[in-house]
Amino acid sequence: MHGTLPATLPLLVLGCGPRGLALRCLRRLEPPGPLRLLCAGIEVGSLALPPVLLPDTLLEVPLHRLPLVPLPAEIRIACDIDTADLALPWILESAAAAQSILGPPRIEVADLRLDHGVLRGTGVEAANGLLQPVLYARVNGALARAVAVEPPVARPEGGCAFRFGLPLLPQDLTEAGLTIGLYLVGQEAPLANFAWGRTGPGAVEAQIARLEARLARLEQDNAAAAAALETASRRRLDLQQERIDSFIDAAATLLLDRLAGPEEAGDRQAALRALIGTLAPGGDGPTTVAGTPEAGSRQEIDAHAAQFGPGWHAAEDSPEGSFRWMTEAGLVMNPAPERPVTAVLIDIAHLYATPEPRLEVQFDVVPGQVTPMPAGPHGFVLRIVPEGGPLACEALRLASRTSGSPARDGASADARVLSVAVSRVVFLYAE
Repeated sequence: MHGTLPATLPLLVLGCGPRGLALRCLRRLEPPGPLRLLCAGIEVGSLALPPVLLPDTLLEVPLHRLPLVPLPAEIRIACDIDTADLALPWILESAAAAQSILGPPRIEVADLRLDHGVLRGTGVEAANGLLQPVLYARVNGALARAVAVEPPVARPEGGCAFRFGLPLLPQDLTEAGLTIGLYLVGQEAPLANFAWGRTGPGAVEAQIARLEARLARLEQDNAAAAAALETASRRRLDLQQERIDSFIDAAATLLLDRLAGPEEAGDRQAALRALIGTLAPGGDGPTTVAGTPEAGSRQEIDAHAAQFGPGWHAAEDSPEGSFRWMTEAGLVMNPAPERPVTAVLIDIAHLYATPEPRLEVQFDVVPGQVTPMPAGPHGFVLRIVPEGGPLACEALRLASRTSGSPARDGASADARVLSVAVSRVVFLYAE
């Protein structure tokens, strides 16, 4: 309290408590306005007064906030900042007294962020500018860790603000992510929580990835179909040209023989008729493809053959032999698309992430029945038969139900998508 009281002051400060300053009116007073509490020129509390105050009237003026000022600090009691004091100033001795008046801190944390391995943020205390905050954190629910806090700075309307930082350690980041709780010493509830975790693809991203993969497969299939059509057209054109050239050679030879003498004209005419019958559509004679004799009942394709279309990686050589890895799906062109295929044999040298091959096979669009047979300690031989019997097809389509990437699985730095490794493909044709 204060030792002396000027006779001109109408109010007397009785004390200060959680509800504010307690005052007593010493004489009749007609206040010009509400009663205000002022600290460093900032209004920290106010109370509306009746037109006339009678002696011995008790007043309680609530204290709403305090600015950041040096201690001890004076709290003036007046009707305005420019009017005379109505009582002697109240002396605020310590920050503990301020907290007993204003109650526990109500700190709000703004711009909490992770910046270069340090959790940073700003705390704002709107009421108590004399607060000296002491913070600690619990990282992933472990023991408390001290938080570095800068000295508070004053706010124009009262209260204070301060910045803080918490350096993080490499071991703080776990497979489950990172969780941090910020606490003020003396309070059980956290001021703020920070959480960081791995963000996996959502439903929309997964659907987009599936659509992109499907579009890529369709593009590969279209490219393979166009290549197969071009190959078949070129083969038929070569065959037609070969037949025309053979016919011209035979006709020219027959004409020259007839000019030379008539003794073998009958035999030459029979040979010409046989040649015409061979070249005509539906002829029963043997045919040739690009000058080569008729292929046998089987055609073998090794790992370096050009018949491996989209969906296959480059051929690899090993002491056990050559092979090609397939991605999720692949195409193998039929070397003789005009001949009915009775079955296809596929030698599998290696498998990825599966103990046995799980393939779906189609002869163009006709499904094939797959029968796996073990061959060696790790290999398999697949016998594939078209449903409905032998048929002619342009390509063999393979799709694996299991695949993976060594880089994604942590096995190696190989980022390719692998499913099965094929060393040989054998097409079996009807006689």
